[in-house]
Amino acid sequence: MLLKKMASRTDFTASENTIAQYILNNTNKMEKMTIQELARETFTSNASIIRFAQKMGMEGFKDFKIRLVQSIEQRKLVLSDINPNIPFEDDASIMKIGQDMMHLAEQAIKESYQLLNEASLFQMTKYLYQAERIFLYAAGDSQIRAESFQNKLGKINKYAILATARDEFATNTANLTSMDCALFITYEAKSKNDWIAANILKEKNVPILLLTAFPESELAKYSDVMLTVPLLETQKIEKIATFSSQIALDYLLNVLFSTLYQIDYTANRNHQLKNAELLKRFLDQ
Repeated sequence: MLLKKMASRTDFTASENTIAQYILNNTNKMEKMTIQELARETFTSNASIIRFAQKMGMEGFKDFKIRLVQSIEQRKLVLSDINPNIPFEDDASIMKIGQDMMHLAEQAIKESYQLLNEASLFQMTKYLYQAERIFLYAAGDSQIRAESFQNKLGKINKYAILATARDEFATNTANLTSMDCALFITYEAKSKNDWIAANILKEKNVPILLLTAFPESELAKYSDVMLTVPLLETQKIEKIATFSSQIALDYLLNVLFSTLYQIDYTANRNHQLKNAELLKRFLDQ
């Protein structure tokens, strides 16, 4: 969420920090405020506001304001004050843990939905649908999400390749063509290998798709289309596990599978039913 990112940034200049603090303290005024008014209230300039917006990953003030208003609305919709890093305490009952994890999942999915951009979702679905091959770039916990997505795609006869499996990152990256597409699934988007791959793929005109919580990252600058998940977890090692980030990424991948499925809905349903009947006929023998 944009408000959280502004509050947690530590690399602002003095003027940028003034702008950020004013916005955080006056969210109720921001929807109707113009760039000129914001510059006047913060004793800065239009150019300073634009540079601030760009530092936050936007093209300019207009895009920044749209995301800011969305972020303010998301804050109103937060379902609980549960801590995504430590969602349950050491003295919690097992039923309280169950309730806390339910609220955590609800919060992650609700905020992910609020961040969904229809145009970006449409474009990403189109790239995936038209690609001859889909290469998935993911590591750690996110690789598990990628493997689940890979499994679902197989159900509609569309086979994805896990580019990072068995240390074949370099070979797979070199083999991609402009007829394929690369989907990067990375919460923090800070892997050096991902950055190297993106550079190579950009040179080869391979469409680059990105799921991340950091739209201002270096990797994001190489992407042709991006969907973002909320920044709920901190990057500190104190968190119990990557609950929220993986729930959010899983949600987006489920949405992508569903939008792909919907394009050829009848054909996909018939394909699944036909396969089920074929397998049943042999299993019943």
